[in-house]
Amino acid sequence: MIHIVTDSTADVPAEFVRDLNITVVPAHVIFGEESFDDGVTISRDEFYRRLATTDRLPTTSTPSAGRFAEVYRRLGGEILSIHLPAKLSSLFSTAFAGSQLVPEAQVTLFDTGSLAMGSGWQVIAAARAAQAGHTMAEIVRLLEALRPRVRVYAALDTMDYVRRSGRVSWARAMLGQLLHIKPIIEVRDGEVLSIDRVRTRRSMIERLKQLALALGPVEALAVQHTRAYDDARAIADELAPHFALREPVVVCEATTAIGTHVGPNGLGVIAVKAQL
Repeated sequence: MIHIVTDSTADVPAEFVRDLNITVVPAHVIFGEESFDDGVTISRDEFYRRLATTDRLPTTSTPSAGRFAEVYRRLGGEILSIHLPAKLSSLFSTAFAGSQLVPEAQVTLFDTGSLAMGSGWQVIAAARAAQAGHTMAEIVRLLEALRPRVRVYAALDTMDYVRRSGRVSWARAMLGQLLHIKPIIEVRDGEVLSIDRVRTRRSMIERLKQLALALGPVEALAVQHTRAYDDARAIADELAPHFALREPVVVCEATTAIGTHVGPNGLGVIAVKAQL
């Protein structure tokens, strides 16, 4: 059987990880001199408690090539390692470097062009195909067909965290502008793009719903949040009746690695457009 590997930034919910036998390599979240494995050695509760009380924002770092090599060596055989794109992180190149340290394993890497559950839906699809006995070539073809149908929209309650992270150019460019603006972003082709700006939380939620409904037929939907479960659940309940979904809407909290750059009270709608 083909082994499916990903990293914690894919935000695959625990029940899918367990049921589909997905191996997750954690990214690192760093508070000062302390480094934690994302979702393993620091809980979300502890992360947001620290985030609310620290004067120095946390940072993130990728797992080492050696960490990936350990995973690939332990699993052995055919491995499909699925990660966010190089445009967003060095994680993909680190995973590749790790694969080169284990020549006895047959590691194929796949770039999702996305992040969070935009990657997660692709990991889940690959794991289901692997369990069904598909070959590596068949699974890669499936992912290549799925990748352009994934849509990721998110709304940040504050620009402070993404701006201070320095990861996206438009956030730096908006330094000093409209302090209370809430940006609406899209992840497209491996880039984080600012597509709209609103001033209130109500407008932010309505804009996310509008973007989702404008997609047309959707076969899978996730609503993610950072400490905003009630809003995420309400969005999911409102959107679900509009689509012929193949499974229930997934409502889940983003991992701490994502929360580092988004901050609390963020929301995201991640959809897989139906194949016509």
